[in-house]
Amino acid sequence: MKKKRKYLLLLCMVCIVAVVAGCGRKSNSMSEDIAMNQTAAAMKDMSTADSGGLYASVSGQYDRAIEEEGDERAGIQQENGNRKLIKTVSMDAETEDFDGLIEKLQKRVEDLKGYIENSNVRGNVRYNENRHSSMTIRIPSSELENFVNEVAEISNIIRKSESVEDITLNYVDVESRKKALEIEQERLLSLLEKAESVEDIIAVESRLSEVRYELQSYASRLLVYDNQVEYSTINLSINEVKRLTPQEEPTVWERIATGFVDNLKGALKLLENLAVAVLVLIPYWGIFVLLIVAAVVVCKAIYKTQKGKVVKKKKIEEKSEEKTE
Repeated sequence: MKKKRKYLLLLCMVCIVAVVAGCGRKSNSMSEDIAMNQTAAAMKDMSTADSGGLYASVSGQYDRAIEEEGDERAGIQQENGNRKLIKTVSMDAETEDFDGLIEKLQKRVEDLKGYIENSNVRGNVRYNENRHSSMTIRIPSSELENFVNEVAEISNIIRKSESVEDITLNYVDVESRKKALEIEQERLLSLLEKAESVEDIIAVESRLSEVRYELQSYASRLLVYDNQVEYSTINLSINEVKRLTPQEEPTVWERIATGFVDNLKGALKLLENLAVAVLVLIPYWGIFVLLIVAAVVVCKAIYKTQKGKVVKKKKIEEKSEEKTE
């Protein structure tokens, strides 16, 4: 009986040692895989896992890794002053030389290696309309201040506003997620080469397709961020005016003089418009005169005809009276 107990105890010890050794080997294998990529642990037992829950255990680890890396990189960038700033300037300008101002702006934008994103012009000089232009200009951020000052020199700025958006944390977050996905993509490709069953291949390729789609999305977002940071935006509104708006409040005498000059210009403009209207309507006046002349001629002809009939009738009556006598 004692011998049986000894054999049983020995057998239990052997089983425990074997289990511990197996767990130790498994733990070492998982540590190595995690050091290479977080996805290896979740895919170690791929043959028994379904594709839907394959990455459930990895998502939390990825999020923590991304957050830690993002916070660390954001701190480094802010300490070094390498912040991602989107600068936008909006200005309303006046000019008496509309064509000249537009030409100068286009040349200056070209010299600074910028570009006009969109532009539109309203108004027609032929109909004496003041023109208006709205432009969205993209200028390298390093040249933004110089360009704004030059616009103020060649036009009359009546309103200006500036805004700055700090996207450093967003940029670092997207960049970190992109880097994590690139690491995951490399590991998935390695696992795809080792996969043997059809189910394993389908599961890996499905996740690989998702990773590639997300990588393209993050890459596109980074390109947009880079463009917005490298090129500042200027929303410029230009109005053509006959007289520039004064920068300072005018005095009473200046207001009187300005009002008198404006009214005098208005009266001269009215006379000018009347003269233009008369000259423009000359063809219609000619037709009107011809119609009047034709009407007079017809009326005279009718009058002569009627008068001749009356005279003839009187002569006939006189002759008939003479016969009766």
